[in-house]
Amino acid sequence: MHTAGLGELVAMSLAADVDAHVVYADDSAVVINTKAAESKIGSLAYVKNCFVVLGSVPRRRDLAEAVGTVSGQVPGWRLQRTGKPYRLMFSEDGKLTGVPGNARARLEAAVSRATAGRLQPRGGGDEYWTIGRRDLDEILFCRRLPRPKRPETPKGGLAPDVATLIVNAIGRSRPGDVVLDPFAGSGALIAARIQQPFREAICSDLGFADGSVRLLPQLARRKDVRALSDDARTLTSLPDDTIDVVVTDPPWGEFDQQDSPPSELVAAALGGIRRVLRDNGSLAMLVARRLAGEVAAEWTGSGFAIKKSYDLLINGHPATLFVGAPVPVSADDPTAATPVPGS
Repeated sequence: MHTAGLGELVAMSLAADVDAHVVYADDSAVVINTKAAESKIGSLAYVKNCFVVLGSVPRRRDLAEAVGTVSGQVPGWRLQRTGKPYRLMFSEDGKLTGVPGNARARLEAAVSRATAGRLQPRGGGDEYWTIGRRDLDEILFCRRLPRPKRPETPKGGLAPDVATLIVNAIGRSRPGDVVLDPFAGSGALIAARIQQPFREAICSDLGFADGSVRLLPQLARRKDVRALSDDARTLTSLPDDTIDVVVTDPPWGEFDQQDSPPSELVAAALGGIRRVLRDNGSLAMLVARRLAGEVAAEWTGSGFAIKKSYDLLINGHPATLFVGAPVPVSADDPTAATPVPGS
């Protein structure tokens, strides 16, 4: 299960991170086939809850009926005989739900026999979930994977799962990469990007100058992460052609007080980004969906080609992620641009 509205990016990231084949997906959940280790899957930053599917039964009228059928199938699903305490959980479309006591008791007896464990209603041990989704014609019986504690999202910052998915959308990383976010804020995108190979990461934000913005502690103490207080429209501290990857989330104009409309700010920033970004570099930019048309036009006018775009929901707000690269300049005519083929 994942944050609603990010499904396309989640599916793309799973294919890359754990060589997954998607067999079902809806707005907040995906079912995959993969040979990756359970620990690797459970540690993915963009996964909210992760389960190993132990078995399934056809979906009939309601979850309670399915629980009875599941109970009869448990002996054949080879649950691990751990002797651990366990919990039983029931979920429909991402929401916990109850089932009649007799159906629950049958499932408890079946799981206890299979695992040699005892039910512990208040937590601890393993969790076995019976899960239904409105567009899935099966009811799944699963074991929940443990997950490490996730860092809290700074006020006004991108959540770590969203930041990771945006970074993954770029699709490549190299040990020598110099990475920049010219609208860094607390640095959520850079924090996600430095989980991949890189040489130097640069967080730039005017808020660093007056102390209104502070870097995440894990970034502030790293020697390979540099903080600048440059205006994103000029990036005066950075020489030409020195950046390999730009990943950024400019102000959307909904809660931020700016001295110019968001589309004008992005247009000006694209000029600075184009100057510092190498010709073989990459750019990923998240914008409000209502600005997507204007921003796409500004990309073209500033010498960028959009290779991919994704429509997302960020905290319930419609957004668009553009991923692309500088348009190569013809050697014969420096003013002429050659289109970049889509990927």
